[in-house]
Amino acid sequence: MKHILPVLFIIFLTVSCERDIEIDVPPQTTKFVVNGLIRVNTAFSVSVSKTVGILDTASPATYKVTNALVQLYENNILKDTLVYQAYSNTYLVKRYTRPQAGNTYRLTAAAPDFTAVVAETVTPAPTSFSITKRVNVKKDGNGNYLDEVKITFTDDASTANYYLIKLRRPLNSGGSAVVKYGGIYCMHSSDKDIDRRSNGDPTDFENCIDQEFFMSDKNFNGQVKEILLFIQHNQLEPMLYPSNNTYYKPVVELHTITYDHYKYRKSYDAYRDAEDNPFAEPVLVFSNVKNGYGVFSTFDLARDTIR
Repeated sequence: MKHILPVLFIIFLTVSCERDIEIDVPPQTTKFVVNGLIRVNTAFSVSVSKTVGILDTASPATYKVTNALVQLYENNILKDTLVYQAYSNTYLVKRYTRPQAGNTYRLTAAAPDFTAVVAETVTPAPTSFSITKRVNVKKDGNGNYLDEVKITFTDDASTANYYLIKLRRPLNSGGSAVVKYGGIYCMHSSDKDIDRRSNGDPTDFENCIDQEFFMSDKNFNGQVKEILLFIQHNQLEPMLYPSNNTYYKPVVELHTITYDHYKYRKSYDAYRDAEDNPFAEPVLVFSNVKNGYGVFSTFDLARDTIR
């Protein structure tokens, strides 16, 4: 009995402390959500949807906006109109307008019951690069052989530049003739300019980099930049596709991106990292869409194989 009484007391306290609290959630103005990251020399295409309230139980299919007037300006001159495409739930330019380096593009969107929105981007110049590889240069902490991959490019001194660099390798075909690529994992580097997703020491060689990383030219503006990455040898081996008897090699993709693109991706990654962490601080995803949400930006992409 002496053990039962404390338990009953705790249960009594728990039950007696419960209280229903009603919270009035103020109504929110519905706004546009516009998203488009457009590669140089590909047609402008954006998605247009709307915000929903926290208690809204409508189907996500109803979030899309299909009746918007979406227009594209190039260097302050109306260039094209984007038309809704039901098959892709996106708006595509009528005249197949494509971003060109150095040009300024402004996107506007309007529809009944919405406040019109506007977003602007300046298309970055292309960045060429070279790749060299040395085999079995060193070992990691587990004794695995690492190859050295050196990526070299010259930064444009006329503007502040931001880069997204991805390393990808061909995957097992499984008998398919379609070449598929996946990310390269646990790359090592001591380069202090690499903007890592993790919060680890950026100069810690054993701190893995997975698939991709960002860089700004803050420390090498207008200079030749060399990035040294050390990667397990087996991740850099070519993959044979029996369907056409062809070997496919890993690739490096160098994206030259805008500051808005950089801020959006960094904040979005932080948001996803905090999503399932009840102790993390809330993260507000960056937006460059005035009077709405989302991101509109252009980027250049250069690609080469690791030989």
